[in-house]
Amino acid sequence: MCLIKHEGINQVIELNLDLAYLSYYYELSTKRINQYAARDPESIITLETMAGAVTLDKEEFMKLMNKPSKVAKILQLQSPKNRYLILKNLNERDLAKILPYLSSEQLAWGLQYFTSEKLEDLINKLPAEQVATLVFQHFGIMDILDLMEDDKMNQFLKSDKLEKKDVMKYFEQLDDDKFRNIMMKQFGISMQKKDRGDYLTMIDEMNPDKFLEFLMNFDRKDKMELIAGLVEINPEYILEFENEDISRPFMLMDKDKILKTMPILDPEFLTPMIEELPPELIQVVATQIDPEVFAQILVEEFPDVLMEMLLG
Repeated sequence: MCLIKHEGINQVIELNLDLAYLSYYYELSTKRINQYAARDPESIITLETMAGAVTLDKEEFMKLMNKPSKVAKILQLQSPKNRYLILKNLNERDLAKILPYLSSEQLAWGLQYFTSEKLEDLINKLPAEQVATLVFQHFGIMDILDLMEDDKMNQFLKSDKLEKKDVMKYFEQLDDDKFRNIMMKQFGISMQKKDRGDYLTMIDEMNPDKFLEFLMNFDRKDKMELIAGLVEINPEYILEFENEDISRPFMLMDKDKILKTMPILDPEFLTPMIEELPPELIQVVATQIDPEVFAQILVEEFPDVLMEMLLG
């Protein structure tokens, strides 16, 4: 058995150590072990495990502890059980040092432990561009607008960020018949005999209040198409909407489908989500870490834990 004593922890855990590998690495023999008996006790250590014991030169052993690949082999970190047994003895602060070494796929796997309601809350706390990235994996802007309330679309059209030049660009590329129908709906039959140039001039010469009134009076379908066209002209316009409005169609999907989409996010956005899990579940998620990477972290971040495990 190995004893971990770290920041108040005093718990015996059953880590299987590869004693045979240690013996092979040091080319140990009974004769060599017997030679240690005549040496200064301070210069040697005895490693005791469930499988037996071995006497080592302390200086050589300390050098070994600086070789993560060797540490991984000795601690048999390829075993998820061994990784978990170590991780479950780390506190929340120490676990936070492990999570950055997990991939997006590994972190996203841990999101399954959240309820659908909590997952929705976490997604809506992401930066707007990340929410949009998730949603656009499955939906288009018209799908978002189809579920959006009219007043939210009106707020968008009132935004100071909306530039008239982009609106004019939308009208410039609009189909002639579509453009004519919009103008006739608002200004009557007299618009039927006018052409595209007349419409553009008329709109361009509107004062700000009249221009806004013109946009507000679009019917729902035309307004949706206008906003969709503006987002196509300038994709950053999608960020003018609240996250809850952008994510609505995405959150109506099955949880499994949502989870399969989450790995497209970078770890920097997924890690804070996982940190909201209870420590015992963070430990489970962290168990996915690559064995040699984990050994490197133990060597660099937790040498005291490492030595207590091996020598305790």
